[in-house]
Amino acid sequence: MSMVAKVVSTMEKILGSKADVLARKHGVIQRKRKFRGKSLLRMLVLTLLKKPDANFQDMALTAAQLGVPVSDTAVEKRFTQPLVDFLREVVSVAFQQLLAAEPVPVELLNRFTAVVVGDSSSLSLPDELPQEFPGCGGTQGSGLAALKIQVRWDLKTGELPQVLIEAGQASDAKSPIAQQAARPGSLEIFDLGYFSVERFRRLSDEQACFISRWQHGTTVLNEPGEMLNLREFLPANAIQNVVDVPVRLGTKERLPCRLIAVRVPEEVANRRRQKAREKATKHGREPSAEYLELLGWSLFVTNLPLEQLTWKEAIVLYRARWQIELLFKLCPVVSPRPHNQLARHRPGATAIEAMAVLWAKLIGVMLQHWLLLSAAWPDDRRSLLKAARALRDWIAALIGVLDDHDQLLHTVTKLQSHLAHVAKIQSRKNQPSHFQLLRNPELLNWAA
Repeated sequence: MSMVAKVVSTMEKILGSKADVLARKHGVIQRKRKFRGKSLLRMLVLTLLKKPDANFQDMALTAAQLGVPVSDTAVEKRFTQPLVDFLREVVSVAFQQLLAAEPVPVELLNRFTAVVVGDSSSLSLPDELPQEFPGCGGTQGSGLAALKIQVRWDLKTGELPQVLIEAGQASDAKSPIAQQAARPGSLEIFDLGYFSVERFRRLSDEQACFISRWQHGTTVLNEPGEMLNLREFLPANAIQNVVDVPVRLGTKERLPCRLIAVRVPEEVANRRRQKAREKATKHGREPSAEYLELLGWSLFVTNLPLEQLTWKEAIVLYRARWQIELLFKLCPVVSPRPHNQLARHRPGATAIEAMAVLWAKLIGVMLQHWLLLSAAWPDDRRSLLKAARALRDWIAALIGVLDDHDQLLHTVTKLQSHLAHVAKIQSRKNQPSHFQLLRNPELLNWAA
């Protein structure tokens, strides 16, 4: 089955009969009137996917396009707790749909059975919801409720093997995405929030690979088992501002791995030190002289040997982790002007309305991801952000064919052709693009 056919089949399942079943289960649709479960779901998801700050009038217009003429007031009355429960379960079902495109034709990625990046993103919720989604708290009673999205994303195939919703105060290091067993031969790239020498040991035992930033304070030993003072060791052993040596990690674990250290320009180091001082001041502390000195280096650890991966290739792969931030930009919160504005809702909205809108947007994010997999993933020169923006112009076309399998297949195929044309990234001589670095890591300007 082609990728387009798989996406169409999944769309028909989530936006079709499954929606009707779940709507009846949660009492959203009790008697057959104007709305059915699928038409109600389509109205919410497709309106918010096209216009993230949509109001009730926008939703009513979409309902009319779906053949359900209703007033703005009728739409507003649909925002009840059963609707929230219905949408939340649809989110859960959508997260379970595992769609993977053909691996991108990049040799560096294809050395591994999978290249999995993991990260989380948090967003604030109405303060009426701290029991279900406790936040970390904040000033003057704010931040009482928050939600965290945990994601594992395979950069080879675009598959999302895990997408989880957790309370905002949940620890990244203890998240199930950090505990998931790895496929032998795969590579895992997570940020410092998930740093754990014990986890690295488990990955090595599972015959998987990892690349991570080094967590300050983690013991580093040389091969004979002597503790290294990195503040002194790095300058003394750098060759052209690079250190690449076998070490052992952790006082107890003494995990054999490789330390890669690259000295950064002084202006970069000074910016890091300024941020470190500001952060420490907020917590009534002073950063240590050792910590400030080591901020002049970018430090990585990996269990991949030199003969399998050069230090430049290791850094390029670690930098590929920021691609998951693009996924978050497509869905929620890290950009000042996020694409789908998951964290935003109508001014004056009740907690119930805010949560219904959030779950509907998350369903839209998954729908968008599936469409982008079929349309933009095969070309490593793709820009998912460009493709997502272009996709909005096709929402009306999709609305009209959702109940006609052949026409839906035809429309998604046309969408695939369109996005493949408009979503390409051009090569750059200065500051090479992500796809250029993956193709040729020697282009990496490692001093920047």
